[in-house]
Amino acid sequence: MQKEPKLPDDAQNLPARPTIPAGSPKGAPLEETPDQQPKMEGRNTPGLPAADPRLVSPGGWNPYPPGMPEEDEINLLDLFIVLLKHKVMILSVVFLAGVAAVVISLLMTNIYRSECTISPTFQGRGSGGALVALGDLGGLGGMIAPDVFQTAGSLEQFDLVLKSRELTKIIVMKYNLLPLLYEDFWDAEQKRWKPEMKKPPSWKHTYKIMQKMLKSVPDKKQNVVRLSFEFKDPRVAQTILNYYVTGLSEYLRQSVLVDSAAQLKALYEQLAKQTDPLLKNRIYGMIAGQIEKETVAMVQRYYSFNVIDPAFVPDKKFAPKRAQICLIAVVVAFFIAIFLAFFMEYVNNLKTREDPERLANLRNALRLRNN
Repeated sequence: MQKEPKLPDDAQNLPARPTIPAGSPKGAPLEETPDQQPKMEGRNTPGLPAADPRLVSPGGWNPYPPGMPEEDEINLLDLFIVLLKHKVMILSVVFLAGVAAVVISLLMTNIYRSECTISPTFQGRGSGGALVALGDLGGLGGMIAPDVFQTAGSLEQFDLVLKSRELTKIIVMKYNLLPLLYEDFWDAEQKRWKPEMKKPPSWKHTYKIMQKMLKSVPDKKQNVVRLSFEFKDPRVAQTILNYYVTGLSEYLRQSVLVDSAAQLKALYEQLAKQTDPLLKNRIYGMIAGQIEKETVAMVQRYYSFNVIDPAFVPDKKFAPKRAQICLIAVVVAFFIAIFLAFFMEYVNNLKTREDPERLANLRNALRLRNN
């Protein structure tokens, strides 16, 4: 005789599974054992089943622990209903934001950008006798070597000079750009600052304005520097950009001429001290190299670089991008309106369903001074 399988201890202590008497009609209530009836008291309702059949497993016990809450699920339909309830508010916020963006963008001043491209050029190496004489002059030869063998201006050098305070100050002072930069505070008829301008603009603020409008982008791959200047007048944008290109050339040219003059002075002093005819001839060669470098610096239109693409007068505005401004404003307003809709729904639920103490605490928290 085959033995029945032994159930686990916890399964043996479970109540017997309700059975349906033979011949009972379909849908008849389940027959309960006497030991089950006391446990079901208070749960039966006339005309309804004794228990929810979904909570009873085939083995006769509930698979969920007692008191376990049902899993919360986000109903997309409920979220959509909340948005529909506040559709007027959402559409109003989006519409007002779009109108405000259009008005503000139309009031903004058009900005034009003029651009140009420059590329470094190769410079000469000086006279051939200079190379031989460097080793015989000791420290003096080491001082002169970097300048005699000038090769080319670098992209980093161009970028540093263009962003320097000295070059910007030279351009602003030479071409008298202060009245142009601060035209709202300048009296063109009287040729003086308006009374509301108590003192001339500070140089620090002027430098920031100029650097904000000037853009210098080195491109090492193509060995060029792309320059641009932004201004509300397209012709002024081109003019000031040309000022920077010319100013960069003159700044580098003057630096070379000053250095060359100092080196020539040192070479002439060294020449006066020498008695060896061979060394004198070599110093003469170095002097010739410095003179050659000065001559090259003087005759070049743009020293140390070539203008690949000259500045032009822009015919289309660069900023503001009104369509982009309006689109961003509408999208941001839409998400803000959605957040407000859910927040309003939450506050409404606090009034009708939640504990009134929560609503009171929320009101106190929103006050500037808590009670």
